[in-house]
Amino acid sequence: MDDLLTERTPLLIATEINTIKQQTGKILLASAIEVGRRLREAKELLPYGEWTEWLEESVSYTERTAQNLMRIFDTYGSQQIPPAGAVSRKAGALNSGSPTSEDQVQKQGPPNLNYTQALLLLGVPEEERFQLMEELDLESMTTRELEKAIQERRQAAAERDQALQENAELQKTVEERDSRVTHLTKEVDGLKKKAEELNQAKAKEEAKVEKLNMDLESKKQSTSAKAIDRMSRNLDAAYHKAKANRIAFLYESMERNFRELRHELKEFAAKEPETYEVYRDKVMDFLTKGMKERL
Repeated sequence: MDDLLTERTPLLIATEINTIKQQTGKILLASAIEVGRRLREAKELLPYGEWTEWLEESVSYTERTAQNLMRIFDTYGSQQIPPAGAVSRKAGALNSGSPTSEDQVQKQGPPNLNYTQALLLLGVPEEERFQLMEELDLESMTTRELEKAIQERRQAAAERDQALQENAELQKTVEERDSRVTHLTKEVDGLKKKAEELNQAKAKEEAKVEKLNMDLESKKQSTSAKAIDRMSRNLDAAYHKAKANRIAFLYESMERNFRELRHELKEFAAKEPETYEVYRDKVMDFLTKGMKERL
């Protein structure tokens, strides 16, 4: 029985190794936080322009390495945590309030992370980092699992942003469509108004023609037949010219508006194919009915 309890297996050895790695990572993170703390202190004390030289000569750090260490301290060691309840104990949240001494920091310790996990989480936006720490069981996760979780979160955020962008573009398309429909409605109203004006003009012209005909009849009694016939032809020519001008105006207006409508429908087809088909069918129905009616 004792032999079974003390038997060494690859699984047991792997567990021990991973435990040591986790503990070592935590010690390394704690050390990195304390180094970052002291680097931040030194930078505030040094005169402007002496920081890089002091790093190289005094601690053999590059400025990039020092920045990373100070960032680790700022993130995990400065007690700048979110409001109460935002981070669970599982994520290794620290009590709120800044430490008043190094002893307090050592007593509280760094978050329940190892150094590699802490570095990976630096790549997560600050507003999402503590939420992720709350959601995940970081203590039992491997580095690969954490990398996968961060990547999945980034992908989900990218998909969310893309969905928001697509929704905004769709909303813009709908607004543009509504604006165009409003514009077309105004154009139709304008055409109706022009048609009414033309009908009124037509009525006036017809009244003039009727008056001229009456005048002609009255003049027939005092004018020779030849003079009357010449006057009649002139009146007919003037009347037909006026009619031709109105017809030409109406035709040009109709042709121009039809070209604009066809152009707009073609541009609208790619963005809103279903709506395009509805308006296309209405136009075709209108044209078909117009061709069937006798002019």
